[in-house]
Amino acid sequence: MKKLRVGILGLRRGRSHLGNFMRVEDAEVIGGADRHEHIREAAQEIAPDVPMVEEYEELLAMEPDAIAVCTNGRAQAKHAIQALEAGCHAMSEVPGVFTVEEAHHIVAAVQQSGRQYMLAENSCFLDFLRYWRKWVLEGCLGDISLAEGEYLHYLPYSLMDADNNRYTPAQAREEGRTDLVPTWRADQPPIQYLTHDLGPLLEVLDDRVVSVVCREGPWWQTQTPLRADAQVALFQTAAGRLIKITVTLSTRRPGSHNYRLHGTEGGAEWLSHEGFCRICDRDREEREGWECVPIGSAAPEDDKTVGHGGTDIKTAYYFTKAILEGREVPIDVYRMCDYSVPGILAARSAELGGQPITVPDIRSGPRGGTVFWEHVPIPETEPERWDYESPSQLIF
Repeated sequence: MKKLRVGILGLRRGRSHLGNFMRVEDAEVIGGADRHEHIREAAQEIAPDVPMVEEYEELLAMEPDAIAVCTNGRAQAKHAIQALEAGCHAMSEVPGVFTVEEAHHIVAAVQQSGRQYMLAENSCFLDFLRYWRKWVLEGCLGDISLAEGEYLHYLPYSLMDADNNRYTPAQAREEGRTDLVPTWRADQPPIQYLTHDLGPLLEVLDDRVVSVVCREGPWWQTQTPLRADAQVALFQTAAGRLIKITVTLSTRRPGSHNYRLHGTEGGAEWLSHEGFCRICDRDREEREGWECVPIGSAAPEDDKTVGHGGTDIKTAYYFTKAILEGREVPIDVYRMCDYSVPGILAARSAELGGQPITVPDIRSGPRGGTVFWEHVPIPETEPERWDYESPSQLIF
């Protein structure tokens, strides 16, 4: 079978994608590009036979079948469009777009080029979500009226020097540095970085957002950039559900992703620092409390060393498989818009003091159902459950 010839653009975050595409049997990494020499050298250590070049145009000149766009969030749309116009398929890191206008431009580029675009949202491949989708389809939780996601990630290192070394604003002030420039996330509203939480919930529920209200807290964390310490958005979906997303990039605490489903006959939740799922479904009385299910970020057979709990390699695997089989990718350009545009408009709502904002559907026609689960298998069985009493009893 023909292999998918892949180029990696941006070798800081792209170093992970470089290694993962090298692990995918049906993919061949033909080159990488990054303007920072020391980052190219680090990538060369794990791929000594792969050419590493400075400019994107040099990478495109190698005539890859696809480009993995791993550049900063403000450049991803531009670079993905450039790949599509060069006749390449594109797999982009999140958030994919930084403005609503970029969303329209990238959709047009996909339509005009006839090539495929996939958002590399790794959180959608968290293993427990397969079971959540199963429970939703089987009605174990009843009708889901509310879902929640939380992204808690302390990101103080928002300034960088010419060698790409990172500093906090407080360090820059203390050292009197005037040569530092902000990273692309330095002034990004926290809620705009929500695809890791909204995306998975939209796939579990097979839904899309139609409106949003958002409020923000103050800037009190002097170690981080001048922006709200946290933002909380409430989204209404096409099916009438509510989805609440909380994002903070300024709270000094261990990072965490947390997800919850609230149904008419039960609920489920997964907290990343615990690593297992809780469920109280229609077959269990409320007074009996939670049951625990040992499902987490990766299945037992998954390679957990490949990044983000074993999810990173799945973006490379399912992208490669879909392109070679001539199938629609799991998270296409329209689904990317479903994940990213609501966060952009949530930030706008926060600026307006919580004013409701309609979220447009950028499709040219009606939305069909999710295709994600046509790629990612839903389990037929599940691990044995046990009564939840105390975290001290959990041994893995």
